[in-house]
Amino acid sequence: SAPSRAPAKPGRPAGAGGAPAKGGGGCKLEPTGMDHLLKLAAPASGDTDMDRLASQIERWAGASGVDPSALANPGMPGPQQSQPQEERKPGEPQRICMTSEGRKKLHTTFPDGSEMVEEFDERTDVLLVRKVKKSAGLGSKETDWVFEVGQAPEAAFDPHSDMLRASTSGPIFLRKDTPEQFQWRIRNLPYPADVYSVTVDHDKQDMVVRTSNKKYYKRIDLPDLRRLGLKLQENSLSWKHQHNTLIISYTRPQEVVEQEQKALREAEKSAIKM
Repeated sequence: SAPSRAPAKPGRPAGAGGAPAKGGGGCKLEPTGMDHLLKLAAPASGDTDMDRLASQIERWAGASGVDPSALANPGMPGPQQSQPQEERKPGEPQRICMTSEGRKKLHTTFPDGSEMVEEFDERTDVLLVRKVKKSAGLGSKETDWVFEVGQAPEAAFDPHSDMLRASTSGPIFLRKDTPEQFQWRIRNLPYPADVYSVTVDHDKQDMVVRTSNKKYYKRIDLPDLRRLGLKLQENSLSWKHQHNTLIISYTRPQEVVEQEQKALREAEKSAIKM
């Protein structure tokens, strides 16, 4: 008689030739779509790692109603997590503050979608960097960051793709504030001190730098005053020329100092240490 075939093992139905049959009763594990839950926003051109992190934490916090500090330190109790989050009033800007590398980095998003990033010295609260970006309209190209304080990082020169390189001997303009004054420096101006003139244009509310030899001319805006509705005053303006650099100073009004400190203190309530 023909030999009997051994019975198939339980839970593994045999197919033709003893191979395991497809479509058996075994469980199949599938991914749960975490890539969609934790999908990071695409970085905008020119953004730093801190800018992208601030924007992403703001989105997570806004969507879930969770304190941003809780997202940075999950499971860690702290004074910010134990207090109920205050309801944000309509029309108020949204701020988040991070402390990193000896700087307080404040990211502000305004109701119209425009953004502002400021960096303060952690010990002295002196403003080191401020850059702003206007909101891009629907279907329009992403706008670039504009530096109001500090200097934008220079793009590396690529000899294979760049045809021209900016001259390093021309005038270089930048703003670098002190605790008491707004201050601008214009480097590579070798002319004598008596050819310079710095005045206030009260009609257009900006400062005008010119030389009598017609070699240099520039208008300087002061958005810090404009945002608070303050006017430029001649007696707050001073300047000097030394080492081929024209240094222009404007005494900081007390209203600007108070507003700056108020915004910084409010943002520090949800500060994230990194």
